[in-house]
Amino acid sequence: MAKPLQKERDNRSAEKKDFTFHPYNITPESAYTSILLLESKEAEILCQTLRAITKFSAQEFQNRQVLFDLNAIKYILPHVEHPEINIKRFALKALAQLCQLPRGPEQVLANPQNLRKIAFMLVKIEDVFVLEFASLVLSELTREPLGCEQLVSANILNSLCNRMKNSLDPDVQKNCLQTLSNLLEDPICASEVTKNQQFSWASLLALMQSPYLAIQHAALKTVDQLICRYKDLVVQKSFRASTGVLDLCDILESYEFRDVHTQVLGVLRNYVETEENAAHLYQSGCILRLLAYLEMALPAMKPHCLGVLTKMSFTSNGRDALYETGTDLVFCHQLLSSNVELLADAAMGVANMTKLLPAAVRMSDTNIIEALCAILADDAAVWFYIRINALRALAELCRIIPKAAFSLIEPKTFASLRNINKKFKENPIEAQRLAVQCYINLQNYHVSTRAMLNPEFMMELLNILQRIDTCLKIMTCTVLSGLMKEDVAKDLFTSKQGEEVVSNNLHIEHIGLRTALCLLISASVSEDGADVYLELGTIHYMVENKQARYTVSAWESALEAIFRHHPSAKLAYTGRLDINDFTQEGFYVQKRLAGPFSTIQQLMDSIPPHHDPVFIAMFHQPYDAVSNLDIRTPYNQSEQKLGKSMSSRLRLPKLPDDTNLRNYLLRLKIWFGDPAKSLHYFEIEDAHYEVRYRDKCEEVTSSLKQRAQLLAEFVAEQMSGLTQERDCSMPSVALHLGDLMEDLGTRVLGLGWVRCGGALERAILYKVLADRVGLPCSLHRQSSAHAWCEIAVPEIDPRETTDKEESYPAGLLRANYVVDLMTSPGILLPRGSADARRVCGAGCSPYTARELTEVCRCTQ
Repeated sequence: MAKPLQKERDNRSAEKKDFTFHPYNITPESAYTSILLLESKEAEILCQTLRAITKFSAQEFQNRQVLFDLNAIKYILPHVEHPEINIKRFALKALAQLCQLPRGPEQVLANPQNLRKIAFMLVKIEDVFVLEFASLVLSELTREPLGCEQLVSANILNSLCNRMKNSLDPDVQKNCLQTLSNLLEDPICASEVTKNQQFSWASLLALMQSPYLAIQHAALKTVDQLICRYKDLVVQKSFRASTGVLDLCDILESYEFRDVHTQVLGVLRNYVETEENAAHLYQSGCILRLLAYLEMALPAMKPHCLGVLTKMSFTSNGRDALYETGTDLVFCHQLLSSNVELLADAAMGVANMTKLLPAAVRMSDTNIIEALCAILADDAAVWFYIRINALRALAELCRIIPKAAFSLIEPKTFASLRNINKKFKENPIEAQRLAVQCYINLQNYHVSTRAMLNPEFMMELLNILQRIDTCLKIMTCTVLSGLMKEDVAKDLFTSKQGEEVVSNNLHIEHIGLRTALCLLISASVSEDGADVYLELGTIHYMVENKQARYTVSAWESALEAIFRHHPSAKLAYTGRLDINDFTQEGFYVQKRLAGPFSTIQQLMDSIPPHHDPVFIAMFHQPYDAVSNLDIRTPYNQSEQKLGKSMSSRLRLPKLPDDTNLRNYLLRLKIWFGDPAKSLHYFEIEDAHYEVRYRDKCEEVTSSLKQRAQLLAEFVAEQMSGLTQERDCSMPSVALHLGDLMEDLGTRVLGLGWVRCGGALERAILYKVLADRVGLPCSLHRQSSAHAWCEIAVPEIDPRETTDKEESYPAGLLRANYVVDLMTSPGILLPRGSADARRVCGAGCSPYTARELTEVCRCTQ
């Protein structure tokens, strides 16, 4: 018989059955298990689990992340409304801990009801722990804009303000303050806080003197946020009406609150941003209290206190207040302080106080310039913002106070300023700009301007102009343009190759820089400079760059300034010389323009055989290159003026003496007399031709016509050849010019040597002589061999009455007669007439040193 598997056992408890459940202890071994326990329905388990979660969360920030990753917020949220008060407390505390995570508020705010039910706890529940944790949750949720919006829509701002004012728990007060601060960070919700009826400055200011440091910091931050709402006039006005600034000063004067002095000074610094607030700080007597605090404060606090005073110097009312309290001298005194942290604000204060003239005068009576330059020269001082602000102060002082400007140009002080740009690789670009701004401001005074008129300084400015910073280039152009008021500056500019630097920068396509360069060209161009611009190709580039001529406003005026000093180039590039364009000594014209217009030196250096002649007007004897003596002898006062301004283009060796041209002018002056006396017409620079009576006008008109006709006959006579045939056809003229170039050994021919000339040669001679005998004459050119002259004669409209006196300034004269120099020499033809159109030729583009139209090219 098989054995049984196990012995039979008696059921001893069969008659003792117990159907009740006996409780037992559960110990979760992981956070995940604890989270699952939050779904329990038993209060004791929930309370113990939430308590364990809060302890676990409080130990490490990483623990909170673990709970968040397990979606703990989802399980905690339902319990914040649990009827058991302890479960509610622990649930709110755990929720507050998890909301401190970056993504914690996002999950709570996904459902607006979550924040709403927590917010209403501030209204309905009086339990101090619930209030503490509920307010903490709200302070964390309102870090997000969505949280601010949901809190405002919950309409509990009254309760929030009441809890902040009346709660006995400092934690609740701190959390409510933080929530208000978060709302003020949001531009939309901030206005809801300031409009709330329960909001008052008194309660908020009282919290600034709380015994708890955290509440003090929160209250000061909230006050700072409110006063920074400068456009909220209600807030600004109500704060000025409160005891706010006095309370802030009381805190500064209390050693007990020394831990918040830095923050208090920051609030005051922001408060004095506006004119009204700066005036209020002065009226409340706080400036004197700040000055007293500056004297007795710890070294670490002094920079913050001085920063408040410096901030006041940015406003007009603030400067007035600082001047009345003598703070401007305090700024000067602090520049000598051993505390380097005070130097930046002190220098900025000096710079701003300079805008108030009485303060600027009072500060200039001290050794302020020497102190600022000493800071500037101290390589141990940092640039931002100690030396930068010192530069600002120097710039402002020398702009408005002559004494300061004169002190700055002393050799030692001026050297510290110039070293900034001399050692530009070691210094920031902002410092270089401010140094150049000092140069600009120094030009307000003649003495300081003269100190800059030397070759070294001119070279320094041109070196600055070659750096890459566009703003610095523009400012340097301003300095150079200001210096060009002195004639010696133009010579220095040319001697240091300034034209080449300008020409190189002109290729940078920057409208502001090009405008500044064009203004510099207009101010600095001289006879020699115009020649340099021509040699560098700058004139040709400026003429051909049509886009720049339309986009840069000063482009055209700069080109006109060069042409004014170089009429030869003007005729070459525009095809005309107006009645106010005077042909200077050395005026030359190329017979044929095959490309960009050349300098006279380049034309002189051309290699034989010579084909295209160049006509030049030289009334004086040539420069003796061997003896280095100028043997020219001027014939009258106006010619002496010409001789002094003659450019280097005239100092050319091996140029044949044009005695014929001098004889032409001598004969004409014997016939016509001195034009300066007979016609009130001044030849050089300032043309002024004025007639005050009608009878005088008729006399001048008749005289001018006679002179114009006589001059035309004279020019035709001299240019009609040396033979009886008087053959001046184009082949004859070409043959004559070829012989001259062969005989003289140069293609540059004096006008007096040309005795057989066509329309071009005669028109050039007519214009040159007319300028010297007082005839208002313009020169026009349309092809390589075709040109004509026009004269301006003041004529009275016969329909006008004879009783009225009239003035006819030369600047308003316009050419109205065409001079016939070929067919019937001496005949004056009214402009626009058929005969005048015959002399002027076909209406095509002027013959210039540029590409011609097809119709004009065929007539060459």
